[in-house]
Amino acid sequence: MRQSIQQQTLDLLASLHQTGRDQKMLDRIVQIPVSIYTDPGVLAREMVTVFAHYPMVAGHSSSVRNAGDYLLSDWPKFPYVIVRDAERRLRGFLNTCRHRGARIVSGKETCLKAFICPFHGWSYGLDGQLKGITKSYNFPGLNWGEFNLVELPVVERAGLIWIHPTPGKSIDLDEYLGPIGDDLDHFALDELESYRKTHVIKQANWKLLIKTYLEGYHVPYLHRNTLSQAFKNGVIAHYEYGSHIRLAAARTNFLEMLSVPAQSRRILDYASVYYALFPQTFFIMHPDYVSINMFYPETPDRSIWTHEMLYRPSKFQGDAGQQALEKRFVYTNDTVFDSEDFAVVEGVQAGLTSGANDFHTLGLEEGLLAIFQQNIDRALLN
Repeated sequence: MRQSIQQQTLDLLASLHQTGRDQKMLDRIVQIPVSIYTDPGVLAREMVTVFAHYPMVAGHSSSVRNAGDYLLSDWPKFPYVIVRDAERRLRGFLNTCRHRGARIVSGKETCLKAFICPFHGWSYGLDGQLKGITKSYNFPGLNWGEFNLVELPVVERAGLIWIHPTPGKSIDLDEYLGPIGDDLDHFALDELESYRKTHVIKQANWKLLIKTYLEGYHVPYLHRNTLSQAFKNGVIAHYEYGSHIRLAAARTNFLEMLSVPAQSRRILDYASVYYALFPQTFFIMHPDYVSINMFYPETPDRSIWTHEMLYRPSKFQGDAGQQALEKRFVYTNDTVFDSEDFAVVEGVQAGLTSGANDFHTLGLEEGLLAIFQQNIDRALLN
């Protein structure tokens, strides 16, 4: 985030802090039908719109820094592999053999020099070109050029790797992200390393899981013994570009910035910054580490949640640094996210079919949930 944007955001938070109120969102009560979290038809439409027409974050570039390094999809419904080839280009392909559809890369490989199908041994170069067919005499007259791996658009920017789920499409992140892309550029995410990544099944709709992050109304109650200590009297400012949302939440030490010259203020010293990157990624900039959360629907009431924690090695050196990282990961992942946020959401999901509520009623401080849903609804009409 540019210094000028940091200062504008801090100034806005300061004015909000005086009122004790979040920045206005929709400024009205909104009701959302609970059927969008249970209806298989809604998920079917999301799959062919939300999860087909838009680029998605695939992961952090630290996993594919060297030739032969690769990144696998965490979502069986969209099985891809991204690899760094010998020319150091990133290439993305559906992780599916063109013979009879076996998964080519299992994740057990340490480094890729070629793609070899484990089923019948068909081989492909890292450029996706079909190079070999076992007992090729069994396929007389076959046009090998028609059986290359299916390539997918891949772009690397600011330490993040993006992939488009539809072959033949293109990714223009300047257009897609706008000023939010500029934010991410200036956070130097490419200098970070991955500490750990989890892959968990949650018994809840993917949208419910993401929406938990989009309001601070619950923090003094659900997180009364954890996060609330860091966000006492906190307020939220937000910014929207396209279907993406940026939030900045003032931390308990927020007023300390008043003793620091404006040009020297660093937003992460006084606020946490969050990005809902459409459609399925929630990015959290903590003061000294980063959380990338991604959500993938399996069924209306079952989702895959991945959480990868990134850190700057110079800030966590030696055994003491590793112990500090472990403490942060357990606190963030196990305590706050899993045992508090998502435990409640799983209970919400379980009660949706009870008939108690036809709608979820959102107050003024929950307006970003409605905005996120509006973005999904627009995508469904696209």
